[in-house]
Amino acid sequence: MDKQMFLIEMVGIDKAYEAAQKSSMRRYCDSNNPYKIGDIFTDHIGSIKIKSIGYYYHKNEPCCIYIGHELKKNGEPRKDGSIRQAWQSNEIKK
Repeated sequence: MDKQMFLIEMVGIDKAYEAAQKSSMRRYCDSNNPYKIGDIFTDHIGSIKIKSIGYYYHKNEPCCIYIGHELKKNGEPRKDGSIRQAWQSNEIKK
């Protein structure tokens, strides 16, 4: 094995490691996610009605990202139909 073959093999190993790491983080997020699409989520900015759920992969604390329409204080959607993201780690528990 020469150096070029070694480097190619190392790139493949790194990609496999990153894929396994993301898979593990996604399973962690899914198992700690109490919300589903259609639920109302409240953080320090306000509330949203969840339209989709994504993932934020940080090595120490992965979490879900909720994307949805912003709601007014009375729970109705805003007139401008604005959409924003909200991180699970910023949840305000009632």
